[in-house]
Amino acid sequence: MQKIVILLVGLLCAEVLWAAPAKQPTMAVLPFQLSPVIDTINIGKMAVTRTMAEREFSNQLIEFLAKSRKFNMLSRTQIDKVMDENRLTESEWALPGQIEMMAKLLVADYLVTGVINRLETAAVSQNITITGETRPRLVTTFKIQFQILQSSTGKIVLADQVINKLRSDEVRRDIPALERRYWTAADYKDLLFTRTATEVGNAILAGIYPIKVNKVSNNEVILNRGSGAGIEVGQYYLVLKQGEAITDVDTGELLGGAEIQVGMIEVMSVARKLSKAKIISGAGQIGIGDICRLQKTIRGGTDAAYPRVTPGW
Repeated sequence: MQKIVILLVGLLCAEVLWAAPAKQPTMAVLPFQLSPVIDTINIGKMAVTRTMAEREFSNQLIEFLAKSRKFNMLSRTQIDKVMDENRLTESEWALPGQIEMMAKLLVADYLVTGVINRLETAAVSQNITITGETRPRLVTTFKIQFQILQSSTGKIVLADQVINKLRSDEVRRDIPALERRYWTAADYKDLLFTRTATEVGNAILAGIYPIKVNKVSNNEVILNRGSGAGIEVGQYYLVLKQGEAITDVDTGELLGGAEIQVGMIEVMSVARKLSKAKIISGAGQIGIGDICRLQKTIRGGTDAAYPRVTPGW
């Protein structure tokens, strides 16, 4: 009887451990600072204030990263509470040496900070060949520099920049007229912020948790990334295997691992937590755990540049 009880307890513990999800690292996104040289920005007839630009972009980035299910994201309310309790202003925590302190105060594994360097709208003349007319075209530029600090080591694990341009003619081409019939300047601003937040979010995910192959079946693969986190039907991804680890010859620090291209896939469907893709090339070579990198332009037979490295690997 005692053996049966012990066995049942053991099976129950094993079931609980099997069902328990892996602990997610905590990430905090601090308000992105608008460059001091930038004052009020106008998008069409809408004035985008400094506070609006800094807060709204950070909020959209938090929302995007939360949908990836890879991080336990701290909310704006939680971040503001810590800042208020420690009597810190948004300008004070951005000073040198304060970012590491903020990571400890927030008890976050990763801290994302950034600067908005450009947010401007300009009118560019466009020549219409058929009619010989010149038509003004609005171009809004959003440039952001960002970095991710790992609080346990105090090291910057990723630093990059994103430049996003929203052109009025592209909006007319990509978004149906019926959909944007009642659009205002605020809708164009939302589109620009959403696109930029998605691009920055994808860069963060690719640097820490790149998309990976979860299952291979016949000519299809299952990916561990779902809707709302940057993956879309029709996208092409290069599939890469992790090669030999690369270390710094001076410090011995692990720089990452070389990536060897083994194939290409096309996303066919996207669910809430996963996606399905068909194998375009590399059948028989693609395996579970292989990394997938978004291929913006399709070039047949092009190998990945060597050495490509994955930060933190």
